[in-house]
Amino acid sequence: MFDFFKKQTEETPAVETVIETPRDFTNTIGMEFLYIDGGEFTMGRNPQYNEGGDVESPAHPVKLKGFWISKYPVTQEQYFKLTRVNPSYFKNDKVEEESSRRHPVEQVSWFDAKAFVELLNRYEGKTRFYALPTEAQWEYVAKAGGNTRFTFGDSEALLDDYAIYEYSSNGKTAVVDSKTPNRLGVHGLLGNVWEWCEDDFFANYSGAPSDGSPRIGGAEGESFKVRRGGSYKTGYLCLRSSFRGYSRPDFASNDIGFRLVINGDPLK
Repeated sequence: MFDFFKKQTEETPAVETVIETPRDFTNTIGMEFLYIDGGEFTMGRNPQYNEGGDVESPAHPVKLKGFWISKYPVTQEQYFKLTRVNPSYFKNDKVEEESSRRHPVEQVSWFDAKAFVELLNRYEGKTRFYALPTEAQWEYVAKAGGNTRFTFGDSEALLDDYAIYEYSSNGKTAVVDSKTPNRLGVHGLLGNVWEWCEDDFFANYSGAPSDGSPRIGGAEGESFKVRRGGSYKTGYLCLRSSFRGYSRPDFASNDIGFRLVINGDPLK
């Protein structure tokens, strides 16, 4: 009789403890990052809408590995912590002084953004760990698993909930968490400040990488760098997930900032 119960006990499988990978991470200067699962998406204009033209064509599949992206654009406070300077126009008397540290840093060129990346990597003893997002990474996060016009859907009616742009900005930047995040939890993808990407700008996607890596080099790409997301100055069409802006890498303006990605495991 007891042999039966003993046999049943032996055959009962052990309960395995499942340890979930954390989905967020905060670095040494207070920058918050979210983990974005890898996957495949269609990069470029959605032919369903008569928008975008050749610069967003041809639409093409891109498959990315998982990566971490900063929850917000780099703030004035974070930039100052590392560089001891704040180049931003919208600070002190230009906005509420108490909140200006939470406004995005602006008036930074692509070269300035890259210097910040390098400084942060050295500060934390890393090598090619932090980076500017590639154009594909940025659009992948903005589309958030879909292919709609905006990060939240197709209708301009909801833009005021998500975006700091010409009709909601009062002519200046705002704190980075002042609007609703997208479905991945990422704030500030629409408006406030344009965000520099790693890539050189090319006039279309012919020959673009299919693995999410940055597109660099070639005579066409030497003069300009990609920026994404629109700003407090722009109209709604610049806020579309596939819209592409560009500027010379030495250009700085009070409506251009940046955010970072981590191409590694910050929890190791």
